[in-house]
Amino acid sequence: MSQSSATKRMKSNKPIVAVDPGVSGGFAVNTPDGIILLSMPESLPEICATINQLKTANAELWVEELPLFVSPKTKSSSMATLHRNLGRIEAAGYAYGYSVHRATPKAWQASLGLGGKASCANYNEWKRKLKAKAQELYPHLDVTLRNADALLILHYALGGGR
Repeated sequence: MSQSSATKRMKSNKPIVAVDPGVSGGFAVNTPDGIILLSMPESLPEICATINQLKTANAELWVEELPLFVSPKTKSSSMATLHRNLGRIEAAGYAYGYSVHRATPKAWQASLGLGGKASCANYNEWKRKLKAKAQELYPHLDVTLRNADALLILHYALGGGR
């Protein structure tokens, strides 16, 4: 996708809040003034307050779908945190009147044409690759490892690659 296409999508008036539910995840929010990037709050009250503050009329909440099973290398405590945050985010989204959607990693990552996790030697290399793609699409934003996935989910929700 060209930079001008990404910029056009960024200026869309469609209110979307995209979320990477990981502890090191975050929010990417499409507003009429541009995109806002936020880190994942630490507690349930903070998550709810953030989702409530970001709510506008007809807002959509896009959250990353999580796998039910993972590799033996993944800590079960990490997956428990991810799933807990997913439940919190979805519940808050519904409670505050969002239209809630899930985006599978396979779908939003394939839309970027990056070749999947198997194309990288390890998890950290994969995360850096995702961050680099987010920076390429949105060079004017302060993209970090904490907000890159949420930004790419937002890109997908706005029609990038779909």
